[in-house]
Amino acid sequence: MVMGRTVPTWRGRVEQEIEVLVPYRRALSAEDRCRFDTMLHDVRMRRAAGGMLPAHDAWKPMLLSMLLGAHERIHVLEQQLAQLQQHVRSLGGDDEG
Repeated sequence: MVMGRTVPTWRGRVEQEIEVLVPYRRALSAEDRCRFDTMLHDVRMRRAAGGMLPAHDAWKPMLLSMLLGAHERIHVLEQQLAQLQQHVRSLGGDDEG
């Protein structure tokens, strides 16, 4: 008797879920398809973390990965905005003197 894996790997479960979403992806506009692909990329980039959750439902770790990816992009934008604001303040300070 050959012993094998009885539960599909996390990566396999995620890829199966993503495959089910192909018709949905196809129906999206080009802009939304790009955004959707970014969300799926976020899931794939966090595979190791997702595999740590003993979840039978692949969607919980997938959604957490998507949320973390969105939060990461928001954080980068906040940092860029703060830098721009600081730059504008420094320009305004030079004009006042």
